[in-house]
Amino acid sequence: MRYLLLYLLFCTPHCWGQKMTGFWQGMLFSATDQTVVIPIYLDIFVTNGLVDGQIRIENEGVSIYPIRGTYTNQEMKLVTLKGTWFYLPEFSLSPYTYTLKFNAQTGYLEGSTDRQDYRFIAYQSSGEISNSKTPYLPKEWLQRFKQELADGVSAPQVRKRELQNFAFQPVYFDYDQALIRPEYEGYLKELIRMVKSHSDLRIEITGHTDADGSEGYNLALSRKRSEALLSFFAQNGLPKDRVVIRYKGEKEPVDQNKTDEGKQRNRRVDFKFI
Repeated sequence: MRYLLLYLLFCTPHCWGQKMTGFWQGMLFSATDQTVVIPIYLDIFVTNGLVDGQIRIENEGVSIYPIRGTYTNQEMKLVTLKGTWFYLPEFSLSPYTYTLKFNAQTGYLEGSTDRQDYRFIAYQSSGEISNSKTPYLPKEWLQRFKQELADGVSAPQVRKRELQNFAFQPVYFDYDQALIRPEYEGYLKELIRMVKSHSDLRIEITGHTDADGSEGYNLALSRKRSEALLSFFAQNGLPKDRVVIRYKGEKEPVDQNKTDEGKQRNRRVDFKFI
């Protein structure tokens, strides 16, 4: 226990500082006007609770400011210094303060400014601040980032861990039914989020039944169950080309068909990533 306390007291702040050091890209956006979205790039070095770096803002041109601040308890307070605006002569900028906090669950650096109603959100990436007068192109990443935020997708460095830790579970059905039970909707939406987090990922749905009824009837019923999941995914924003359906009828039971409990376990849809 003593060594754990020493680690928490002395190692953890340093480790978190290392995590924050690097290049971040994201956006400033208006909390009241959804059309206001400003690309922003932050290159910082964090050590011993101090932050040093630069920030690049692309709004009606390109502006670059040195930035200084502090970092404690995963919260960062940054102040801009004298900067360069490439469409106007160099001028002294009144201090512009950012209050940011790292969200360990999503991997985003989030917060606000002391000016207007701007919010800040960014993810860690590779790169460095450029002194080019030309705005970075292309901007497809910005549209993709906005869509990922709308879909609840985590930052890139978090997604691999989420995928590795994701646990599949079957979705069970009532007797002779292909209706999705309400208690599974939360799990299915998380499954959708996981697929959307990885552009090269698809999901395979396989429907099953118990052994009551004819083999042909059960094959058709298992297809209806798979198609019910396909429709649910599509209605909740997952394109159909990201989904493959299979249906096996009664051919692949996971339990015996001699008890009600065994039959219930066989009336299911299984999932896997492909």
